[in-house]
Amino acid sequence: MDQISNHNGVESSEEQILQNGLSEDDDYKYEPYNDNDVDDPEPVKCIFLCEFHPTAGPKISCQEPADFISKELFKTVSRYIIPKIQLQRSFLSVSLLGKKILGYPVRIDNKQYTRNAFYFNFCFVFAPTTRTVVYEPVVRKLTEYMLTMELSTKILSQINDAAQVTRLTRLLAQIRRDINRKRMCMLQEGSTIIPLCVVPHYPEQPAVYPHSAVILNSKFHKYVQTQWDLTTLRILPYINGFNHISRISAMADVAQGLVIDCVKHLVLLGVAVIVPVFQYSNVYRPTPKLSQLAKCHLLQERCIERCSKSNLRQAKVRDIFRIFASMAHGATFGELCVRFNPAALNISEKQMVLFGLLEGLIRRVDRYPITVSRNLFYDDEDALAFLNKKPIAPGPIDTFDPLFATDAPPPKDRVSHPLPRGNNKRQQCNGNNGTGNQQLCIYNGLKSLDEICCTRGISSGQLEMQLAKDRHVIVLLK
Repeated sequence: MDQISNHNGVESSEEQILQNGLSEDDDYKYEPYNDNDVDDPEPVKCIFLCEFHPTAGPKISCQEPADFISKELFKTVSRYIIPKIQLQRSFLSVSLLGKKILGYPVRIDNKQYTRNAFYFNFCFVFAPTTRTVVYEPVVRKLTEYMLTMELSTKILSQINDAAQVTRLTRLLAQIRRDINRKRMCMLQEGSTIIPLCVVPHYPEQPAVYPHSAVILNSKFHKYVQTQWDLTTLRILPYINGFNHISRISAMADVAQGLVIDCVKHLVLLGVAVIVPVFQYSNVYRPTPKLSQLAKCHLLQERCIERCSKSNLRQAKVRDIFRIFASMAHGATFGELCVRFNPAALNISEKQMVLFGLLEGLIRRVDRYPITVSRNLFYDDEDALAFLNKKPIAPGPIDTFDPLFATDAPPPKDRVSHPLPRGNNKRQQCNGNNGTGNQQLCIYNGLKSLDEICCTRGISSGQLEMQLAKDRHVIVLLK
């Protein structure tokens, strides 16, 4: 009777929350996890070529658009645009008078030039607050390309020719237009194609492990399939949010290192998300963002669309909310499925968990086994029963454990040793010299159950059975 009254009380409170949410906070703005950021539509304001004239000194030979950089401004920054020899082939960024100029000056030493050298610099002009580090590879690659053209056709040193000026102006216009629109430009000279791509700068690489699962988001479909490399195209059919990296590597027959690199590339581009691998033995907890499910109509529509097993009989937000709210420490997701029976509620339990993780409504509770000298959570009755038994000769050091000793005498061909403290096999595993398979049995609290299962090639059920038998191991929840 107590359970029934408690269950009804929770149910009534959840109904009240959902009813209040459907009638209030209509102006609540929900932001999905894959929204695009708003950038400057034209970050590159101007591209100009600067050279050192043997008599006139530094001057602008060509710029696009024309007259964007005034003579007064260029005269102020000319010593930094055409610097001394110590600063050649170095990125130079100058912010002055509301403009930010990025260049990569180059000097060509050759006796055919006046003063036996030719100085030039292709500079990109941005707004003063633009982060120009992402454009440095473009500026350097363009400079190296034009350096090759100069050595072969003298396109820069013979800029006084009208045909050369027109050709160079069209080239700069194409680069500026394509970089601003598509963040990439393909320069073609004969049969040679030079790609100039703006790659976003990331402070650190994403953490991708063999036991991590990955899923694609809506941004992925904005790219053309032909833009992906062969390795990425090979693993794409197996990326569904439930297969981990090791399984994808085995199913696609691709080396695990290549799969990890491809997934990192997809995550950096913002077209993929790393999620914990799904198991019915997992433990999940709701987050404070779960309240948004009772307030935001857009989130409720997305929830019904993603979590329903069919469109003919859609799931109810109330049922999904109850399952999310019932997640707690000690209750596995399999136990929740037995309690609520999501299939009868027309809920796809796997897609429901995936939706909750992507939207931040729930989080995975990771488990980390750790070896301790004494397990305070274990009953000492078995240890007392062992002490009351008659003494027996210990077995070999690498197999003897007093907690699992029996009354059977040891074989005659074995040599007795002093009684060890604890399990010496565990001590060998925890030693600093352990390598290979010995390192797999180290439970130091830093490796999760998923990582250990993936490394050892066993299921989570098998590992949990091994941990349950080991009385010196406790599992930490995080």
